[in-house]
Amino acid sequence: MLLFFLIALLSFLLQLILPWWSMMIAAFVISFFFGKKSSYVFFAGFFGCAVVWLLMEMYVHLSRGDLMTGRIAALLTLPGTAILYATTLLIAGVAGGISGLAGFYLRQI
Repeated sequence: MLLFFLIALLSFLLQLILPWWSMMIAAFVISFFFGKKSSYVFFAGFFGCAVVWLLMEMYVHLSRGDLMTGRIAALLTLPGTAILYATTLLIAGVAGGISGLAGFYLRQI
């Protein structure tokens, strides 16, 4: 549980000043130093990055309305913005989980 909160907190702080991929750096570094088990590291990275991404998505959606997300969903020919949110949430989670695993396995070497 501590690993999840550390990844989420560092990802959020890095997202404020760096690009979107900074959450993968956070998952990598935290998993390198604090990871104990590969399955736990993957799920902590997955959910830590996915929760931060969801919070950022909701912030953009609530502050700017459905204008941008609606246009992106129309551009990708998606029936609605909910599928767009779910897809990006899944991508962010998998990216965080894999980067967490990479940090964990690098320490094993």
